Amino acid sequence: MRADALRNRNAVLDAAARIYSERGFDVAMADIAAEAGVGRTTLLRNFPSRMELASALFERAMEQIRSLATAQKGEPGDLEELLDLKLSFYIENGGLAEAVQKESGESDGFRADRCEVARILLAAARPSIETGLLRKDLTLEVFLILQQAIAGAMRTGGDRSERSERARIVRSLLLDGLRRRA
Repeated sequence: MRADALRNRNAVLDAAARIYSERGFDVAMADIAAEAGVGRTTLLRNFPSRMELASALFERAMEQIRSLATAQKGEPGDLEELLDLKLSFYIENGGLAEAVQKESGESDGFRADRCEVARILLAAARPSIETGLLRKDLTLEVFLILQQAIAGAMRTGGDRSERSERARIVRSLLLDGLRRRA
């Protein structure tokens, strides 16, 4: 991709993330193009539909999760760091996550991403499991269910403040449930 094309693509993604965060998913593509400072043709060349744009933003979030997981050192606390990143995506993107999940349904790509994140979360939990901070019965299935719980709790919309409070509660409940009991 040429440098100017990549710059335009990133400008569109950044603009879409800002607008979706402020106004939700039902925003005209023309508004996103204007916010990005590109023409509608440039926007549509990169993202022919709103769903393709949403999927690209979702993939960007996946890249952040992968990058953080790769940078982690295998220490207790890694899971919490990844969980915070995942919750921040829901806080920042409001209805975007719901739209992607609704549109993607149980597509192979969406299911594969969910499994990948579950594997990443389980790997991040292992140091805390080994030190006895987290339960020993945590499995891949547990982290698949955990993601469904997060999605269900965070899909209900609201403004950024409401989503932040909901994320705080979800985080507390999930981590409390994962901790080893005496």
